[in-house]
Amino acid sequence: MRPTLLVFVVLLLLSACGGGTPTTNAPTSAPASAPTQAPAPTSAPASAPTQAPAPTTAPAAAGQFDPRAAEPCAVFNPDELAAITGVPLLDAFPGKDRFFATCAYVFNDQDQSNANLGIDLRNPGAEAFAKVIQFNQESGKTVEQIDIGESAAIVENDGEFSLYAVMNGWSVTLYGYKLSREEVIAIGRLLTDRLVAFTPPPAGDVANQPAPQSGALIGMEVVIEEPANMAGVTTLESLNIVSIAGFAMCSFDPAADPFIVTFIARPGEDPPTPVGVFTLSASGGVKPNQPSPANFEVGLGRSDEPQMFAGEGTVIVAADGKSGTFEAGRLKGRWSCTFAE
Repeated sequence: MRPTLLVFVVLLLLSACGGGTPTTNAPTSAPASAPTQAPAPTSAPASAPTQAPAPTTAPAAAGQFDPRAAEPCAVFNPDELAAITGVPLLDAFPGKDRFFATCAYVFNDQDQSNANLGIDLRNPGAEAFAKVIQFNQESGKTVEQIDIGESAAIVENDGEFSLYAVMNGWSVTLYGYKLSREEVIAIGRLLTDRLVAFTPPPAGDVANQPAPQSGALIGMEVVIEEPANMAGVTTLESLNIVSIAGFAMCSFDPAADPFIVTFIARPGEDPPTPVGVFTLSASGGVKPNQPSPANFEVGLGRSDEPQMFAGEGTVIVAADGKSGTFEAGRLKGRWSCTFAE
């Protein structure tokens, strides 16, 4: 079974919905002195394939790639990515709904470095770019303007680099895990003359959504039992979201570093329970059926304006890695995740 490797950033959601974003940590009993904003997740792929299957994506013709119609991973070909990173491509994991086209390109090195591409299918790029850059600046991040496409900037977060750009009218996000600043920029430059011109989607237009890839997250249930002001049952269905990181992500390999379970409700909408943002993250992986230390982050209210609580606690993960329980101060609950075979 292959993992879902779309390590997105909710900043992509912010660009689409106009709010504020993936994460890592849930609450003790009191809020931090000032509500904190959830950082973007920097998780490695949940499991490490032992052999490198040959990616089947084909080269894209310059200026002819239509993100709404094409298979998302076909925008790059393996050889050009390997020429930039110096590492062959191990696999590529596409995703698409009517809002976003995404692809996680995983490289065949020890860290399984990866480049995670997201293209907003509905919103004009300039408008989306302005929102996401404003959010980064207000969050105190260093935003470096660079010369790519119509507009572009690169943002560093805990040693990882994200590129936000407007390419032929499209809003593009490229998040690198274990990739250098120069590699992320070089991959982004490949898109400068590759995409067709952006046009607003027709009313009611829905992009074709492929069948879930093996290992894709197709079901999640997070149950917060205590405290009462956070209690509730959250599922992918109740959130009305697609199972890509930045909306939801769930590790299923106990050795994953970090081991992560997270969901983020759609910005600008009331979540189905009091909690709009939830993340548990265990650095170094976890030991099945044994208490393992973890960091938690929980946001009450809408995900773009959450009241954040952060703390440390423990998780006990089942042997198969797909469910478990958690506790951090007054916070208590459980989760389970389902993956496509």
